[in-house]
Amino acid sequence: MTKTLQIDVNPMLCASQERAIFGELKFDELKQIQQDIEPSSAPIIADVMFSKEGKFVVLTGRIAGDLVLQCAACLEPTVFKVDVDVKLAVINDEARLSLVPEGYEPYLFAGDSLLMSEVIESEVVMVLPSIARHEVCPVELPKNSTGKDFKLKTDVKKNPFEALGSLKKKH
Repeated sequence: MTKTLQIDVNPMLCASQERAIFGELKFDELKQIQQDIEPSSAPIIADVMFSKEGKFVVLTGRIAGDLVLQCAACLEPTVFKVDVDVKLAVINDEARLSLVPEGYEPYLFAGDSLLMSEVIESEVVMVLPSIARHEVCPVELPKNSTGKDFKLKTDVKKNPFEALGSLKKKH
C-alpha cells in the first residue's frame, strides 16, 4: 500500500537521519491544483530524500504523474506528464536565501515542521502549463481569422442610401 504525503515532518531531523519519503497525492488531497485538473488524473507519486549539503537541509528526488487537464482550444481532456527532478534547499530563515548552495532551489517555510503534500504540490504547480493544449487537437477546430485559409463570409448588403441617388433634384 502506498503512503500518503499528508504528513508533517521536521526537516532538520529528517536530514540528520537521511530519511527517504515515498508516497502519493490523490486528486482529493490536492489543494492548490485541484480546480485545474480533472478528477480522472492519476495520483502524483513522489520519491524524495532529506539530507544535508553543508549546513543546509536539502530535499532531492523525483515527482511524477499523469494529470488530465482541459485543452484550452478544443475543451477536450489532454494528459500532461509530470516528471520533476527535485533539488530543494529547505530553509525557514529568509536571511539565508542568498546562501543556498548552487544547483538547489530555495524552499522557504515557516515554523518547525513541513507538510510534505504542500512541498510536492508546489513543485507540480511550477511545471503546469499556463494554458493546456493538445499538440494536435483530436477534434477539428473552427477556422479563425489568423489561419491562412480563413475567408470572411459577408452578405453583400445594398447601401440604404443608394435609392436616394435616383431622386435627383429637378430645378
